[in-house]
Amino acid sequence: MFAELDHLLWAAPDLQAGTDTFDALTGVRPVMGGSHPGFGTRNSLLSLSPTTYLEVIAPDPDQDLNGTMGGELAALTAPKLWLFALSTRELGRVAEAARSVGLTVADPVEMSRTKPDGVRLDWSIMPLADDRWPGKLPFFIDWQGSLHPANTTPGGVTLDAFMTIDPNPDALREVYAAIGCKVPVHGGVSPGFVAHLNTPKGSVVLT
Repeated sequence: MFAELDHLLWAAPDLQAGTDTFDALTGVRPVMGGSHPGFGTRNSLLSLSPTTYLEVIAPDPDQDLNGTMGGELAALTAPKLWLFALSTRELGRVAEAARSVGLTVADPVEMSRTKPDGVRLDWSIMPLADDRWPGKLPFFIDWQGSLHPANTTPGGVTLDAFMTIDPNPDALREVYAAIGCKVPVHGGVSPGFVAHLNTPKGSVVLT
């Protein structure tokens, strides 16, 4: 089963402020992406490699945020690493593998956004869930042939390392192995994610 790290979601309660903060930290400014209708979110983006990018994701004030991801992000007090996505063309196989280790698998959700240049992107996402790791499991994405954002957004920042932190690392490692996730898992007091970036302003750590 083929899956690779697709993108990191760095969440902020306000997109402009989050983009400004990332620019100040790294010396590279993410470019405006677009809105996600029905999810209450919008984003800005930058490339980390030819196949991986970082998404600054925040509430979209032009959407109703009630009961949406945008509503959750609006409650944040500061930017933080929120989630990560793995890319695959085999959502069905991933779903079978995830269920085999006790994960709850949602039906794939069709998504789209229109870039500022008018180009529409379409893709499918498939969330995973487990009460042991609420909100901490990756979701899977199938770009369905759309041009990958890593190839259309600014560069200048690279990802040196990305890892998951969890108080029960052995159990989470087993789940990751089953679903084809190669992100390393390290033990720690509190669950979360850590990304080490190489930037024009030196090494930057996101948590």
